[in-house]
Amino acid sequence: MRNPNPRRGAIILKLAKHPVLIGFLALLFCTAAIITYLLHHQMMDNARTSLAASLATEYATKQRILVDHHIDQRAQQLLALSQDDLFIEALATADQAMLSRMEQRMKSLVEDLNNGYLLRPGESRLAESNNFIGQQLSRQVLEGELPEPVAAKVSDDWELLFAYPVKNTEGKILGTLLAMLSMEPLNKALARTVDPSLGTTELLQDVPGAGATPFLILANKSKAVNTVKQDTRIGTWELHFTGSATLLKRAAPSYTEFMVLAGAIASITLLLAYLAIRIALHRDHWQNWRGRRKPVPARTPANEPTSSADGTIDETGDESTNGTNSTDPAPDEPQEQATYSDTDNTDGNDDISDIPAVVFRDYDIRGLMGSQLTPTFALKLGRALARRAMLVDEHTLVTGYDGRLSSPELIESLEEGIRSTGCHVIHLGSVPTPLLNFATNHLQQTECGVMVTASHNPAQYNGFKIFFQHHALCGAEIMALQTEMTEEDYPDKPHGERQELDISDDYIEAISGDVVPAQHIKVVLDAGNGIAGELASRVLDAIGCDVIPLYCDVDGSFPNHAPDPTVPENLTDLICHVQDNQADLGIALDGDGDRIVAVSATGKIIWPDELLMIFARDVVSRHPGADIVFDIKSTRRLNTLISSYGGRPVMWKTGHSHMYNKIIESKAPLGGEFSGHIFFQDRWFGFDDGIYAAARLIEIMTIREQGLDEIMAGFEERCSTPEIRIEVDEREKFTLIEKLREKEAFQAGKMSTIDGIRVDFPKAWGLVRASNTGPALTLRFEAESEESLEKIKSLFRQQLRSIDDRLSF
Repeated sequence: MRNPNPRRGAIILKLAKHPVLIGFLALLFCTAAIITYLLHHQMMDNARTSLAASLATEYATKQRILVDHHIDQRAQQLLALSQDDLFIEALATADQAMLSRMEQRMKSLVEDLNNGYLLRPGESRLAESNNFIGQQLSRQVLEGELPEPVAAKVSDDWELLFAYPVKNTEGKILGTLLAMLSMEPLNKALARTVDPSLGTTELLQDVPGAGATPFLILANKSKAVNTVKQDTRIGTWELHFTGSATLLKRAAPSYTEFMVLAGAIASITLLLAYLAIRIALHRDHWQNWRGRRKPVPARTPANEPTSSADGTIDETGDESTNGTNSTDPAPDEPQEQATYSDTDNTDGNDDISDIPAVVFRDYDIRGLMGSQLTPTFALKLGRALARRAMLVDEHTLVTGYDGRLSSPELIESLEEGIRSTGCHVIHLGSVPTPLLNFATNHLQQTECGVMVTASHNPAQYNGFKIFFQHHALCGAEIMALQTEMTEEDYPDKPHGERQELDISDDYIEAISGDVVPAQHIKVVLDAGNGIAGELASRVLDAIGCDVIPLYCDVDGSFPNHAPDPTVPENLTDLICHVQDNQADLGIALDGDGDRIVAVSATGKIIWPDELLMIFARDVVSRHPGADIVFDIKSTRRLNTLISSYGGRPVMWKTGHSHMYNKIIESKAPLGGEFSGHIFFQDRWFGFDDGIYAAARLIEIMTIREQGLDEIMAGFEERCSTPEIRIEVDEREKFTLIEKLREKEAFQAGKMSTIDGIRVDFPKAWGLVRASNTGPALTLRFEAESEESLEKIKSLFRQQLRSIDDRLSF
């Protein structure tokens, strides 16, 4: 058989004649391999150890924050009880029967209380039970001190002891409220926060004469990372976290620096090899040329021009050609030409095949089922998202879907697309969006998830919310998916695995372990036949509420009202049920449970930006100087309130994805928007969660012992409108806003254009923006009086009609 590449074979034969060169090349490549191996061992081991230490510090910080929060929660509740009029009366009258009833009441209100006492000065009950630590705390209280909580071993178990003075109206100390709490809830909470397989957690208390004594231990036999020590808010406590071999193994350092150095070593090795081979071959060529060289004969060579007898010169020689240059193409050979396709389009602005551009919104994917969203669309989206996940070293995606009639069909195709790439799926089933977000924070396997939902949109819509590593995809990230979904060059891989998982109990336990209302209240819950009804009912029941469900059965046709709580008409039934049942509170959730609106006992709607005022006052008191983020549709009362409590108000563009990313980026403990998305990064994970927000609202109401009407009475009142929608063509909505901006129609006011056009005047403000979830312009107005409100509405109405006379509201 003929060698297809004779030149390469010749070179190999030539190299075979140089054993020294071959030995040099072998030594060169072996040396490079050894250096690379040692470099990898040194760099990666050091990087892994450093990263594991960083992870251990991060886990220790999480644990320490949880411990501080646990102590703060119990301290606030017990302090409130020490100021309760009934407790004061019981100690003032020294009525033993009443004291016993109040101690029983304390036990019913404080969930993890083992023993509670209302102690009068000189009382001997603690001495009789040999409770020396309790005696000491009570003595400190009666002497006017406020002792820190302490851990004490009672019988065979450690308990948490709190002591507070009970005073009359003149400030005289009547006695001591002593609470002895079980350590088990704190133990469980720490185990949930950091998987015990990752290391050993210890809480130690400095005991005079005995040194640091551990009183809570989540043990792991393996200790592979140096112990991280952190002080807690209790001066005598210290938290230790020692990472295990599992943590060290999980620490996956970046290979970037190593790859750069390895690439440099490989480049130098190849260059040296090339130079050595080139020199050897050149030397052979030189020697061969010298060996073939002979004296020039006296005659003219046959290949040079010769003179004929008639004096003419023959210039053809032996190498004459037919006149055609061998490097030119033959006359009949086709020439290569540039091609152009009208379908080349990577900007994502036009429809591509069965992937319509209109569904790629600013902060999620949303469209009409059947005509815009199909199973094929979901399949291609699943493949594109799996590829993105694997690019950030994630090989599993969490999935969930809401109660819409079309959601099961879409989730099936979405998961098929994901698994076709070899990526795995954790299927949560039919769940609210907050549960999916909780999973990306709670599960160890992944931090990426996709939710099939159209949130508050009508039944004929559906969509996808996408979360990657505590970041909600939005803007250009969403738009780029249209092009990515057209790619077909997926490697042939075995299908990824699909695991079904129910974490609803974990979610309920996490909230009920965090939120501790001071008393029981009656709550009407309207889920609008969305997916959140059952889970929200269970959560509110777990924190001690008397729940009256309204439209909590799942029905994807939404027969009673649209699942949008920001529309006043959708709250009519909730208001009636609150008043008819004499409930303390009404809660309305949207179709996937990440938005909330509240109704007071008198039937007054408390809009989400007003709820944010309530939350901000509570959160800023514990986070002075922190950012509190709110959207451009929210009341400007938030500016004054947040600043007055020592926080920093930050206005941002509307959209759950934009808000979530801003809150995570700025490490803000709280954020929210007028549409009902409330984000807690104080004691929670930072994502929008209507169910958790409802629990926090109930906690504030019960600790303050005030209804929503009383709480809102403490804030400055303003006249405002709900969100106003003007239906427009989907393709024109952004153009209309741009025309209005170019018109410079509101020069007398202060204009903000971070999202649409918001204009602030001394006594009022107004906003118009293009909706990102539907074919509409949305407007909102707020003013100090009804007169000012009508004036600014009239101004916006006039300017809108000046660019299009069809725009009216």
